Amino acid sequence: MRKDWRVVTAVLAFAALAILVEGVVLSGRDMPPPPGAQPVLLGLGAVTAHHMKTRSWAFDYDHAQTSPDGSLAEIDGIHNGVLFKNGKPALKLSAKHITANTVSQDFTATGRVHVEQTGASMPRSFDTDLIVWSNATKTLTLSHRSLIRTGSASLTIANASINVETGKIKIGSIAGSVNI
Repeated sequence: MRKDWRVVTAVLAFAALAILVEGVVLSGRDMPPPPGAQPVLLGLGAVTAHHMKTRSWAFDYDHAQTSPDGSLAEIDGIHNGVLFKNGKPALKLSAKHITANTVSQDFTATGRVHVEQTGASMPRSFDTDLIVWSNATKTLTLSHRSLIRTGSASLTIANASINVETGKIKIGSIAGSVNI
């Protein structure tokens, strides 16, 4: 009986040693990521986001990279950008960089950002370094110091919020003069 336990113990010890050796030998040989888990790189293109049946925004870009599942895009060199109201251009946009959520169609533009109002009797432009677009509310938020130009007049503001759907503009602290 005593020999039976020795044999069982020896077999178990050998099996444990084999598993340990296999783990050491195979360590570092991780499985490579599946092919679809790589980011997608794009160069010189155009992108359009649709809300229901109408366009929400569109712009041309120099370089873009999307997450493997396509839900997030990092886009550089934005030009000829357009934010739409009821399918028609409402604002023009250019920016150094945009991070876009392709699911919610929200985006954040950073760097040198320029926004122009289109189709207005007295066109305005906004220059800043950060804007946030909320597609659900059709609101463009300028949370950093911005410069507004209307004709030859200019105005420096602390922040602003533009509702593209209603045309309402909320402005924070103001420095400069305005002709009304």
